[in-house]
Formats: sequence, C-alpha cells, structure tokens
Amino acid sequence: MNSFVLLAVPLFILAGEIINKGNVSENILKFANVFVGKFRGGLGYANVLASMLFGGLTGSALADVAALGSIEIDMMTKNGYDKEFSTAVTAASALQGPIIPPSIPAVLIASVTGISTGSLFLGSAIPGILVGIGAMLVVYITSIKRNYPVERKKYTLKKMFKVFVSTIPAIFTIVIILGGIVGGIFTPTEAAAVAVVYVIILTLFTKDLNRKKFTDALTSALKTTAKIFIIIGFATVFSWIIAIENVPNIISGYLFSVSSNKYIILLMINLIILFWGMWMDTAPSIVILIPLFLPIAEGIGVHPVHFGVIMIVNLMIGQISPPFGMTLYTAQALGKVEFGPLIKNITPFVLIDIVVLTIITYIPAISLWLPRVFNLL
Repeated sequence: MNSFVLLAVPLFILAGEIINKGNVSENILKFANVFVGKFRGGLGYANVLASMLFGGLTGSALADVAALGSIEIDMMTKNGYDKEFSTAVTAASALQGPIIPPSIPAVLIASVTGISTGSLFLGSAIPGILVGIGAMLVVYITSIKRNYPVERKKYTLKKMFKVFVSTIPAIFTIVIILGGIVGGIFTPTEAAAVAVVYVIILTLFTKDLNRKKFTDALTSALKTTAKIFIIIGFATVFSWIIAIENVPNIISGYLFSVSSNKYIILLMINLIILFWGMWMDTAPSIVILIPLFLPIAEGIGVHPVHFGVIMIVNLMIGQISPPFGMTLYTAQALGKVEFGPLIKNITPFVLIDIVVLTIITYIPAISLWLPRVFNLL
C-alpha cells in the first residue's frame, strides 16, 4: 500500500468530492443540454454527455451518480420520460467516469502492474467515448419507440455563451490533468494534487465552497479512501498467495487446453471477468485478476495497455449488472424505483456495453492509437 502511484487515488477522490459540493454538476448538465436538448430524447443525450464531461473530472462512477443523478432523473421525469428509464440512463452513463481519464481503476492497474498510468489514461479515452456513444444509441432507439418529447426551449446566443463560460473553468481540469501528464510536466500523482488545488481555487472563486462543505468533502474522501485501501491491502496479500501457488500458470494451462486460438482465449477471459464483475467490486477485482490474466494475455501477444483497458471496461459493466452492481443500486436509491422495472430498462445498456467491449477487445488500435500518438508506448 506504500505506493506513490496509489497516492493519486485519494487525491482524485478528494477533487471529485470538492466538485460535488459546488454547482459544477448543474453547470455541466446545462452545458450538455444546450447542444443536444433540442433533439428527440435530448435530455437522455444530455444525461450521457454530462456524464462524459463529469467523468473527466472525477474518475468515479459513484461520484457521477451522486453529483448528477438527482438532477438528471428529476429533469427527465418532469419532461415526460419514464422514471425507470431516466434512472437506467443515469446509471449506464456513469460508467464513463472510471473509463474516461482520469480513471481511478487505471491508477490501480498501474500500481499493480507497473504499466504507465499516462498510457492507460490515454488508452481508455476512446473506449470511454464509445461507451457513451453506445448509451446514446440506446437512448435514440428507446426515444423513438416510446415517443419521448422534444424540448421546445430555445437558447439565445447570449444564453449559450453564458452557459459555455460558466462551464469552461471546470472542464479545464481535464486539460490540466492530461496536458500535464502527456507533456511530461508532472506525474499522474502530481497531476491529482494539482487538480485538488485547482478545484479548491475554482470553487472558492465561484463561492461554491465554504468551511462546512470543504470539511464534508474531506470526510467523505477519507471514508472512501479508507475502504479502497483496506480492500487493496488484503487483496494484495491474496494476489501474493496466488502468485506463490503458481495459479496463473494453472489457469493458463487450462485455457490453452481448451484452445490455443488468441481470440478464443480472449473471449474466455472476458466471460470470466464479466461474471466476476457481477459479484465483486472493482478495486479487489483488479488486484486479484490482473496478476492472473495479464501474463496469459501477454503470452498470446496482447499489449499490457490494451489488456488494462479491456479489464477496466469489463469490470465497469459489472457496476450496472445485478446482483451487486454498486452504481445500479446507487441510481435506484436516488430514483426511488422498483428493481424489476429498472433491470428491464438497464438491460439494453448492458448489452450495448458488451458489444463495445467486444469491439475494444478485438481491435487493439482503439486502445493503443492515442498512447502511440503521444509516444507513451
């Protein structure tokens, strides 16, 4: 647990908590609605786009749901959308948070494997956007099928400019984090520290942060960090035992006894991780599964960054899958809807995410192109 890379986790969590205490989430939702609200199902698109932007600030699905969920669900239901569908969109779109950089799961994978955090950040950017596009596709089909309304509200150029100006300082956080890492100005952990300082200054300047809100943010970040690090500590011990007992080679031997085909082995690994992710949270899953499957993936010629991205997207699908998807249950609590109808509405999103995962798995360039452009591979 004494890892400089892992220090980025509490810092990114703290930055997200500080952002949650202000009006940044409302501004981001307004910003998204300006661009896509005028289309049929526009509030659904705005929900997804807002999560795409907000995910670039926090790196956490639960932070996304906590900050935007109530506003998004309330806004959509008041405008004629089914509450169960509104809740499903909110949960599904939140998956972009841990995929689009900065990504807390990417930091965890980097700490376990030694893979460059910056390369994992850039490698997961396009897959995160693809997850968002997939969610928008489901929103589009459902909106036509159920005849959801078109927003009649018109935005003047003056209003659009005002919303744009109020949102840009928050979105600039992404530029600071990625620009600093890619430009070699600071490490991902240092970028997280800079992000904390920046969002404190931003929320003080906009008068969104007072002493009580700041104390609440620190307390919440402390509790979340404690949970994650306790899990990491014990999961690391478990991973050490797995390594000592030569479990990766046993599993590798079993997989190769079924097939020596690279694509079949990747399919089997994906199915195992998908099933695992339905039952266990992300942090312990990464610490336990990465040492098991990364050597196998490298043995069949899969790049470590590519496999890291596959792992992130795969485990995020588990966040909205029963029986223990934490993001799904959090959204359900905010939406106050029955679990059965919610599952019915979330299923198309899970299926499209699996399609996206398949595309990412078998087209490595989607994950490796950006890191190569910036010479991080």
